[in-house]
Amino acid sequence: MISNSVDYNPFEDITTILSAKESLNDIDRLICATRRYKLQLADEIKESEGQEESDKVGRSSDERRFDFGKVFREIEETKNFASGTQSTISQLTEGISHLDNAKRNLTQCMTLFQNLQILTDSYFHCKELIGRSAYKEMASSYKMMCSLAENTFKPYKSVDEINKLLASISRLRADTFEKIKHSYSRVLSGKVAESEAIEAELREGACDILDSDSSGKAQIIDTCLKKLLNEIGEIFRVDDEAGSLENLSRRYIFFKKVLNNFNSKFARYFLAEWEMPLRLTSTFFKMTAKDLEILLKKEFQGKDASIDLFMGALQETLDFEKYIDVRFSNKLRETKLSQHFESYLSLWVSHQDKMMNEKFLSYMSGGDLGSNLGDSLIIPSSADLFRTYRSVLTQTFELIENNSNNGILVSLANFFTKWLIAYSNKILQPLILPDSEEMQNKEETIKYTVTMINTADYCSVTIGQLEEKLAELSPDPVKIEQSFAMVRDTYDGLSAKGNSILLNRVLSVDLAFVAREFNNLDWARVVVENYSRYMTTLKEILCFDPSPGRKSTLQLILSQFNRDVYSWNFLDKVIDQVTQEFSGYIIRLLQPMPPFATSTSTRKFDPIKVVSIGEQLLLDTELLKEILYSLPGSVSDEANSAQTTAFKRVKKHIDTNLSQLLQFIKILVAPLSSVDDYHEAYQKLTDYNTSSVVWAYLLSLKGIPWDFNLWKQHWSAFDMDRDSHGSNDGNKDLFIFKWNTKLLTQFEYNLLRIQDPTWSKFVKEELEVKPTPRNPSKIRVHTNPRAYQYQTPPSDGPESHQQQQQQSPQGTPTSPLANVKNLMTSNRFFDIGG
Repeated sequence: MISNSVDYNPFEDITTILSAKESLNDIDRLICATRRYKLQLADEIKESEGQEESDKVGRSSDERRFDFGKVFREIEETKNFASGTQSTISQLTEGISHLDNAKRNLTQCMTLFQNLQILTDSYFHCKELIGRSAYKEMASSYKMMCSLAENTFKPYKSVDEINKLLASISRLRADTFEKIKHSYSRVLSGKVAESEAIEAELREGACDILDSDSSGKAQIIDTCLKKLLNEIGEIFRVDDEAGSLENLSRRYIFFKKVLNNFNSKFARYFLAEWEMPLRLTSTFFKMTAKDLEILLKKEFQGKDASIDLFMGALQETLDFEKYIDVRFSNKLRETKLSQHFESYLSLWVSHQDKMMNEKFLSYMSGGDLGSNLGDSLIIPSSADLFRTYRSVLTQTFELIENNSNNGILVSLANFFTKWLIAYSNKILQPLILPDSEEMQNKEETIKYTVTMINTADYCSVTIGQLEEKLAELSPDPVKIEQSFAMVRDTYDGLSAKGNSILLNRVLSVDLAFVAREFNNLDWARVVVENYSRYMTTLKEILCFDPSPGRKSTLQLILSQFNRDVYSWNFLDKVIDQVTQEFSGYIIRLLQPMPPFATSTSTRKFDPIKVVSIGEQLLLDTELLKEILYSLPGSVSDEANSAQTTAFKRVKKHIDTNLSQLLQFIKILVAPLSSVDDYHEAYQKLTDYNTSSVVWAYLLSLKGIPWDFNLWKQHWSAFDMDRDSHGSNDGNKDLFIFKWNTKLLTQFEYNLLRIQDPTWSKFVKEELEVKPTPRNPSKIRVHTNPRAYQYQTPPSDGPESHQQQQQQSPQGTPTSPLANVKNLMTSNRFFDIGG
């Protein structure tokens, strides 16, 4: 039933076989028959594939059989055929090759004989013309002859006839150069009458001939230049008087005459491309440079060198070089003659010392300084000093031009610094109020001190520019910087000293009145109603007064600085001084008097009174805040001054200092009735300060009695909180006492002197106060309460110096240097620093 067709469909046979229900009983036999038929088909397929593989192997074996012998025979036949063909072609072209070689040789011979004919004709033509000096006519033949002799017939020197011809040509060339040299010599000697024909023969003929031979051209030019400069060499010999440095200007004048004479009479005999005037000048420079080396060495290596002679010769040389540069439009490339003076420029620098001495005499004899000051409050002589420096610098740069002569630059830097130091010592230092003198006139002291600061600042800025310019030109700028290091420090020191005087010798005198009024106030009976008088006085000292003719001390100072940066910096110092001294006033007012912790120890103010004092201080601090806030706006007149960086910085500075001051005063106001409440306030106001000494000092300032049990109660609360933070945690700075460290140190010292064992153990073991090494001579223990109240510890700010000045005897004789104005006009001024 199963068909062998490719398109066989088994479903038809299956449908037929299984059409009856009974056919299902034979299903097993059907499956067995189908499986057998499947296996039969598989065997047939394998048999068919094996047969096909056998057929393929048979065909492959047949294909591998190849007749190599046949191939080799064909190759041999091809080779024999090619060899025969080549032999045939060679026989055919052999005659043609011989003909080509013959033709080439014939062409070369003809060309050679033609060139030989041209060479011979040119030789005889030039030989004929040279006798008549017909350079113009012979120029083309001469160049042709030279070209053929050098480039064509030189390889044929082995031929005797050609060698003889080349030797004759060489002699002709030598004769030609000699003839041209003779012609130029006669022209330059003036033995030939002026003629356009001769000019054309030499310029268009001889020069054209010489252009064909560079060595001959150089020789002719050198001969002509020596001829032109021979007279200068004969007249200006270095061993004669005419050749000395005194007559250097005559040498330059004579050369100008030679140059002008050449241009007018002889330049037309040469081609313009030869630039004979420039060559003439270059040769003169070389000749003069050799003579200058000898003359300068002879004149200026001894001790008796004349600086006037040096400067005269140098100036003449510079003028001559400028003339040449203009004449030739800076085309001359020869080394400048002035460079030979550079090794001796130290003489020129030393010569400037004489000029500077004269300048300083005029500076110091200028009369009253006050009448000579301008609006900028800068001493006029400082501007003149730097104008002089600029002139010296310009002259130096003209001498060295673009050459990096480090030696002269370092000498110049040393020269500048020498006289800047002298200016500092002789002009600026005398304006500073001496430490041993009292201030007689506040306004004049301010004026002269600010003038000194402004001038020092101007000098410092200009010194920086001067140093930068020299360092820029120097190959070793470090040496320049080292030269200026000392003078920079000197002028910076002057500015710092001036500011110190204004702060500690001028402004502090007025602030001393504030301290006196603060101490004279009856704090035991203080009533919080209005600002204290001492703060009103402080306002008059610091605030700007718009009324004409009435200026506060601070206004007098700040209004005269010529740069805002000095005003802002000075204002910073004033803010620190006022706030720090104010804190010092309060501490000294409230601090306990030694001896501490004894049966007789009493307190000036009890805690309740300290609270009242603190409330008044808070009110006074509000006025202080108003005073300080008004200052930045008064410094600058700019419309947007509140937006400037300096204004914001100073405003922040005021806020910082006042914040610390207010925290301190608020601690004084905090009540002691509750230990926990006080401790909580203490923590917040001191930013959790864990320093035991700060805690003890603040507690003592609050007027707490020397009751050990009371102290221990407060200590327990403080110590417990400190332990909770750990020994290394918490804020341990000095709080407000960082402004008054000496007072804190003195408090520690007084604590250590307590004799009571219980207190002593508490101080050393729990407060952990340790002895501080210090000079016993500076420790002052006051037993007089009133004396202690008004005593200012030594070196504790500028206030101590002011009070010492106020307590000095009034009958002390006044020194001649006391009045700064008289200082500038007195005869002693000229001896100071000099």
